[in-house]
Parts: sequence; structure tokens; C-alpha cells
Amino acid sequence: MRRSHMRSRTALALLLTLSASPLAAQVIDLPQVVISANQFPMASDRVGSAVTVLLGNELREKNVPSLEAALRTVPGMSVNRTGSRGSVTEIRMRGAENNHLLVLIDGIEVNALANLAFDFADVPIDDIERIEVIRGPQSGIYGSNAHAGVISIVTRTGKGLKGAKFNGRVEGGMLGTYSGGFNLRDAVGPVYGSVTATGYGSDGYNISHFGSERDGSRAFTGTAKFGVDFSEYLNVEGVVRYGRRSVDGDPQDFDCTFDPISSTCPPTNPATYGLVIDGNERTDHEGLAARIGATLKLWDGRWIQTANAKLFDETLTQFSNGAQSSQLGGTRETFDYKSTTILDTNLAGGERHTFTVAADHRRETYGASFLPGVDFEKKRLGLAAEYVLDLPTHTTISGAVRHDWNDPFENVTTWRLALSQRLPATASRIHASIGKGITDPDHTEILGFPAFFILPNSNLKPESSIGWDVGLEQSFWNGRLITDVTYFSTAFTDKIQASFVGFNTLFVNAPGTSHRQGVEVAATWNVTDRFSIITSYTYTHARTALNVAEIRRPAHSGSIEATLHSVDGRGRATIGADYNGTRTDTRFAYPANFVARMPATTIAWASLSYDVTDRATAFVRVENLLDHRYEELFSFRAQPFAAYGGLKVKLGEK
Repeated sequence: MRRSHMRSRTALALLLTLSASPLAAQVIDLPQVVISANQFPMASDRVGSAVTVLLGNELREKNVPSLEAALRTVPGMSVNRTGSRGSVTEIRMRGAENNHLLVLIDGIEVNALANLAFDFADVPIDDIERIEVIRGPQSGIYGSNAHAGVISIVTRTGKGLKGAKFNGRVEGGMLGTYSGGFNLRDAVGPVYGSVTATGYGSDGYNISHFGSERDGSRAFTGTAKFGVDFSEYLNVEGVVRYGRRSVDGDPQDFDCTFDPISSTCPPTNPATYGLVIDGNERTDHEGLAARIGATLKLWDGRWIQTANAKLFDETLTQFSNGAQSSQLGGTRETFDYKSTTILDTNLAGGERHTFTVAADHRRETYGASFLPGVDFEKKRLGLAAEYVLDLPTHTTISGAVRHDWNDPFENVTTWRLALSQRLPATASRIHASIGKGITDPDHTEILGFPAFFILPNSNLKPESSIGWDVGLEQSFWNGRLITDVTYFSTAFTDKIQASFVGFNTLFVNAPGTSHRQGVEVAATWNVTDRFSIITSYTYTHARTALNVAEIRRPAHSGSIEATLHSVDGRGRATIGADYNGTRTDTRFAYPANFVARMPATTIAWASLSYDVTDRATAFVRVENLLDHRYEELFSFRAQPFAAYGGLKVKLGEK
């Protein structure tokens, strides 16, 4: 505990040291509006939570291939992929678990029904307008899973266009990889729409250290968004997103022979037990996310009401040696309503009040192939409220509270407070937040394992934490250098863990408190009009309630990328590197597992583009530029050097 306090003081000292640097004369130039950090969109310099915004156009210009690759550059994120493109990809924010992160696509919750995590395996960039990463507990706004933070993805729209626009892309390269996609968007009078389709295939490589079989993947994603402005007061919009992905994989060797005398199961092959070995396995994932909603604005836009119906449906099918071994799936239906009222008063020289009340009803059904005809159901009724006060002193204070009535587990109340204070004379902005985050029990945890209803526990409580952060955004040299330094601390309780009863598993809330704390640093430096550098660094100290380091969370991680534009503006070159420091992982062994130490890795990548014409751009990109041999998870080989090339075209744009 004493060492933990010393680390806290060290992190705070770093924050204060960086904050005391010479100041310039311009506030930070962030995107103008942040959509998802509050119940109602807010100007970026009023948001109290720590936020990173990535714009789709900028990611496509640098030929970033997927959401996973984009998020590796965001502070506070730890990314682990189990193999080649399309393999299971986990992201942990601020040392939390991978199911403590809520993921929204156009406002639709897309976390998996099985374990409440989101698989970042292959979300393409082609249809993304913007990505908002909100760090810190957001359950007071969103409820469950917004435990450590929220990733909100907004897809492209045709709203506001004066004519049709088309973007297309084709690409091919090493590892037998091909991919392509297009986006078409337009607006005709009050009607607007956008359609995107992307697909890829890859032979991949062997993710096991044994044998030579390659593990490939294939995927397709389609998104359609349409809307109608019936008047300046009423808008109706709908979106449908469909995806399917098929990924070849290799199993971990847990083959053993049961000994009835000793009631143990010694490994059949001790040399490979617990390791990834060559095998014929495949996982198919199919998902559908849809939303239709209406927005009504009254009182000159000071009373805004929205109502939505949302659907998320997914099926996960696993195959072994060509035969189906399991199938899991279900649906999530959500109906929500939100009312926001904006009032101005002049009690303190001119202030603005924003009141929001919101309600939602969510129903989840989930089933498995080994229990045909049996579906498990979870329900939630949520009621939330938020008040935002803007003062003429460049101060914004917000408070939010939410209560969820859950079935069949315990009800819960969450909250969040946030502060933003601009200091115009010093080009600084202080942001801070504190809140309670929760993650609901998943279906397996409530029902027991290996088969549902073996050891159910309806008394499970949601996992919870109290987290806070404080940070400083700072601009130097008339905005050419922009930095953000944030200290965070979280106390995590009610962790759900397995308790073994014979060959079955009962899940319980464990005693004790786990502590996570650290520092996030981000900087953007426009060195010249043609040369820029973006960098991030995260220090994370994550310990269990027994004061043991959490696995798969490096203490030190970061990224850097440098982009150079040619003199004529037609060429762009970007080179970058992602760093993951030393970390631990579980080494499965017999008769007991142990902790494996994973060495630090620095993986470089590069991209080069040239505008052949005003409508066509040729590009090449390289992954694992130095062909570094490494693992992100123990025993799973990471991708070797690979190069790709392609062509992008655009029509209808000036």
C-alpha cells in the first residue's frame, strides 16, 4: 500500500511539472463538438471527462486499416490480438477488464451478449465519420459496461450534401490478402442517405509455434443510414449495420487423461500442454445492429426530444475439425426516450442551464446449442438525469445520476460529476471527473458453467468502481503544439470470479478492492505546415485485491507517428510505432498455472500515398516494418512483416 501511495505522488508530480511549462496564447483546437460525453452534445472545451476524438477522414488519409489499429494510438488503451487479422481482439482501458468498456455504433450498444465484451477484431474505417473515446466511469450516463469508459463510433452520413459523393478502395498484398470497399452518400431535398460496403480475405499465417498450417480470415460489413428532415423541427433517421466474419484458428492443448484413482487429469503431451498447437478450428460471427429514431425540436431548439428503437442480434458458431462444436447467440432490444431543455439566466452575468431526463428499457435473450429451446432473459429499466451549468467564467459543471432496475440481479444507482475550466489568458483548460462505474453479470456468470442452470446465482451484484481523473490541456506556440496530461485513479470492488464446485463453476462477488491508477499523456505537434507528429504515453499501475499485477496490462505503453506532406500536396508519408512495455500473462500448465513474463515490444508501421490524379490516389502500407517476432498474448504468434498496396478513388467532390 505504501508503494502504491508513492506511485500516486510520483504521477501527480509529473502532472504538475508538465502543467507548469511556459504558456502560449491560444486555447486547444479540439473538434468543435463532442457528441457522446454527456446526455447532450457539448462543445469540446466544456467537456469535463478525458476525451480523444479520431476523425475518419484523417484515418483514411493515413491508410489506417481498422478500428483496432486506430485505437492503439489513444492513451489509456491496452490492445491484445490473438493472432492474424480477424482474430479475437481485446481492449482494456485504464487497467480495467475488457468487458468494462461500452462500445456504441450510431448509439447502438454492440457489446457481445455472451460476455459483455466487444471484439475489436475487424471494424473497418471505410464507413466511420468519427470515433469518440471517453475515459473514466460513464455509467451515470449510460449504465452498465460504461465502467472504465465509452467508445462511440459515428458512421458517415449524407446529411447536408449538395450532390452525390463516392469513395472506393481496392487493396492487395502479402499473406494472400485482398480487401476493398466503397461509400456512396447523397442528399436530395430533405432526404439523405449513406451506403457503405467493405470486405476482405486473407490466408493469414500460422498463429501457433508448432506446424505450418496458416490461419486465415474473411469478413464483410455493410452499413446503410437514411434520414428525412420533415421540417426544421422534426427529423427521422434509421441505420442498419450487418457484418459477418469467419476466422480460422488453432486450439490450446488441454488434452489430458483422467485418472480415477487420484481424481486428476495429467496432460497427454506435457511438452505442449497449455500452448497453442496446430489444429482445424474456425469461428463464424454474424451480427446485425439497427436503430430507428426521431428527433423533435421545439421552443426555437431549446427543447429537444429524441426517441429510439434499437436492435442488436448476434450469433457465434464454432467449428472443430469441420464439425460444429457450439453455437451461441441472442438479441438485445432497447427502447429509449430523452428530453433536453436549455435555459438562459442572468443571475451571475449570463449562465446557461441544460437539463436532461432519459429513460430506457432493455431486454436481452440468450441461448446456446447445448440447451435447445431454452433462452435466458435479462431485463433492465433505467432512469437518468443530468444537469449542466455553464458560467460566464468559462466554467462548466455537470452532474448526472442514473438508477437501473435489473432482473434477475441486484438494482444499482450510478452517478458522475465533471468540471471544465478554461483559463483563456494562459491557453489552458483544466478538466476533471469522478463517478461510479458498473458492469452487469453476464449470462454465464448468473447461470453457472459449463451448462446453464447448474449453479445459478441470482444474488450476484454488478461489478463496480469509483474512479476519478484530473487533467490539463495546454497549447503552445500559437497552437502548433497541443498537449493533454491526465492523472487517473480507480478503486474496483465486487469483482465477479469463478468458484469451483467439483467439475462445475459457481460465480460469486469476490471481497477486497483492486486499485488502478496512472498518467495519460497525448501531444500533437505541427512542426511545420507540412510536417506533424502525434504521440501518446500511458503509465498504468493495476493491481488485484491481493496486490498482484493484473495480467495483460503493461505498466508503460505509447505510440508515435510522424506525417510528412510533399511540397505539391499530392504525396503523404506516415511512419509510426506502437510500444507495449513488459507485462504478464497466464501460462497454463499442470498441475498448476503460473505467470509468464512478456517482454516489451516496439512495432513499427508505415504508409505512403500519392495523388495520381485529382480523383485517384495510389498507396502502400507496411505492418510490422522491422519484422519483429513477438506475442501480444502468451503462445499466440503475432503478425510478421506484411506489405500491401492499392488504389483509392473519389467522385463528386471538389
